Amino acid sequence: MFKRKPYFFAIFLLILLTVGTLVMFIEKEPSSTVSESTDETTSIKSTDLASSNKNLTSKELKAENDETTESTESEEVEDNSKIANQEKDVVAKDENEATTVTATKYIAVSSLNVRSGPGTDNPVVGMLTINQEVKAAIQNKQVEWLKITTDEISGYVNGKYLSNKKVPDQSQESTRDTTSDTKDTNKQTKSNATTTKPTNSTEQKEESKVPVKQEQSPPKNDAEKLKNIGQNNQLILVTTNGYGTSSAKIQTFERNADGNWTQVLSTSGHIGKNGFANKKVEGDGKSPRGKYSIGTAFGRKGNPGTKLPFRSITSDDVWVDDSNSNLYNSWQSRKKTEGQWSSAENMSIPQYDYGFVINYNTNRVPGAGSAIFFHVSSGHTLGCTGVSQGNMVAILNWLDPGKNPVIIQTPVSELSSY
Repeated sequence: MFKRKPYFFAIFLLILLTVGTLVMFIEKEPSSTVSESTDETTSIKSTDLASSNKNLTSKELKAENDETTESTESEEVEDNSKIANQEKDVVAKDENEATTVTATKYIAVSSLNVRSGPGTDNPVVGMLTINQEVKAAIQNKQVEWLKITTDEISGYVNGKYLSNKKVPDQSQESTRDTTSDTKDTNKQTKSNATTTKPTNSTEQKEESKVPVKQEQSPPKNDAEKLKNIGQNNQLILVTTNGYGTSSAKIQTFERNADGNWTQVLSTSGHIGKNGFANKKVEGDGKSPRGKYSIGTAFGRKGNPGTKLPFRSITSDDVWVDDSNSNLYNSWQSRKKTEGQWSSAENMSIPQYDYGFVINYNTNRVPGAGSAIFFHVSSGHTLGCTGVSQGNMVAILNWLDPGKNPVIIQTPVSELSSY
């Protein structure tokens, strides 16, 4: 029994050792598994954290970039706003500061009133005619009413009636159009003649003998519209836009070697303050309408060089306008005729520095009007016709009694009556 006990005891110890080893192994493996699991979890968490940190960094960078972009855009908008405000200030400053440009312009209508101020409520101080050159002061690009100046007049006109260049001669355009129409008609006639053959030579000869009526070309100027000036080779034409205006257009014409009228001068002028009169009455403030010969030239400054008979004015000279006087409508000496009239016009005035007598009422019909002259004037008259002194002298030196000069005064609508 005791011999067997050590044997059994050794076996028992071996079993215990084996079991203990198994138990230790079993306990160790889960721990390793858990450790590995823990390490793996830790690795995953670390990866997620890195990824999270990376994502967070990208978002932060994007946010920073967006913030930088917004800041840059905001700065640009602010800078643009400042520039726009500066430009507005410059524009406002330019608008406030009056800039005036002087330009050469031309009258684009047949006649244009010149007024003392901008607007039709201002009085007329003169008139300009088509294609007449003026210097226009254009302020801040405004063209409605412009201040203009010429050698003879200064005032305001409506800018829409001014042009940058001269207006083409309408009469020449009409002539060209008529010529073109005539050529077309001739072509058509020629074409018809080609397609239609005459029945016999006799009819053809008779047709060829029929005179062809040539169309007259339209008048090239106002003088060619007149019918009753065949004996005159010099013409002064005074026209207005109606009976009730004192602003006039003054033109002079001379017949050339071909017998055609050519314009010498075109300018603005003035007539009586109440316009034209069909039948003038003493003191009515109107200029007589009609056709008149030209009388004596006169002046206070001596003969400027005219070929007309010339008489110098002195302080003693008067023109009698007393309808009841036998000296009515005549040039007299104050001293020699005093007591023979109750009213007479003083001749020694600046307006009569240069001028000539219009031979109106030469029969001296009482009350029909007196002292009708063509003289220096810067505004309306009491019945005479006036132009600037420069134009007055030019007309006096141009007039030649040998060319039988005549003056016609009329509204432009009645030119065909002469």
